[in-house]
Amino acid sequence: MPAVDALALGARLAQLLATGRRVSTYKLATLSALVQHCLENPVAEDAAADVPIPELADRVVEAYWPQVRAFGEIGLLRQNEQAGAGVRTVVDTVRHLRTLAEQRGLGTPAQLRAAEPDLWRRTRRALAIVLAQQPLFALQRSGGRAPGTAFLYDDSWLSKKVTVAALDAHAWSIELLPGVSTALRRLSPVLQPVVQQWWVDDVQRMNRAELGVPDLHGFLFGAERTAVARLAPGLREYQRGKCFYCAQRLPADVHVDHVLPWSRVAIDGVRNLVVADPRCNGDKLAALPALEHVQAVLARPEDDLARIAAPLRWPVESERVRGTARSLYASAPVGTPLWRRAGVYEFLGTAPLPF
Repeated sequence: MPAVDALALGARLAQLLATGRRVSTYKLATLSALVQHCLENPVAEDAAADVPIPELADRVVEAYWPQVRAFGEIGLLRQNEQAGAGVRTVVDTVRHLRTLAEQRGLGTPAQLRAAEPDLWRRTRRALAIVLAQQPLFALQRSGGRAPGTAFLYDDSWLSKKVTVAALDAHAWSIELLPGVSTALRRLSPVLQPVVQQWWVDDVQRMNRAELGVPDLHGFLFGAERTAVARLAPGLREYQRGKCFYCAQRLPADVHVDHVLPWSRVAIDGVRNLVVADPRCNGDKLAALPALEHVQAVLARPEDDLARIAAPLRWPVESERVRGTARSLYASAPVGTPLWRRAGVYEFLGTAPLPF
């Protein structure tokens, strides 16, 4: 079977999602979760890939988590034009989860998952059913209605009334067609920003004149610094008071930074977090870091990170970070600029990745 043409796949996705009027952000959230899953779980070049739907549900929760905060006087932003549709159910569910987390002094979905595993299992199962009945069924269909040729995964068994028995028969998973996972990983640097911009446009349209705040994108997709800031003391002590990137003595004001940029992969696990001085963090922004920085962050002993994370019930998520790092750099074209330190870049070569 010939390799999937990533550009052709991206063009097809863009055309499909632009067909008709999107009445919710639901398909965008699911597509974003699917791309994130492919980044975290790389497979061989032309292989098919099983994608557990409950794991997609986890990523959808993570996507909506920062968006269910109050947006000024408006409160919860409207993300669906049709009352009673699935996106409302998901958003309401995520808002309920976030409220529970805040009542327990927890800041992230991963913290709540660790603190309330039974609740999380029940919720992700319910959300997985919603995903199977709605966006996964509709994603490859024009306007969510007319059947089309499957080009991402076999959706012939999905429907708006898909049963638990059908989900059981398919191990609660969809199977990406051969080569699709690789193509989505290669597309991610372009596809994710496009999906986010569509998402912003849809939210603006659905809330109409009620929105007058300039950085809606930052509100919807920016990292929540307050939550990760709780790890600063432990990371600072572990790094012996030095910036992870430049090794200079840290000032009183430090930043907790996502080594693999949050704008590319929303992973808050301690494996992906360091403390940096404001100059390094402000210069790095959304750039991919130099390979030596990724090697260093992956080499930190698991037990050390677990000791930092445990008092806060924070996840380490080493496998997520490791798999995503391999995907990001393996998919990046030769010559991609990699941030080394403030004002200094190097360029991705052809040598095998060291991690």
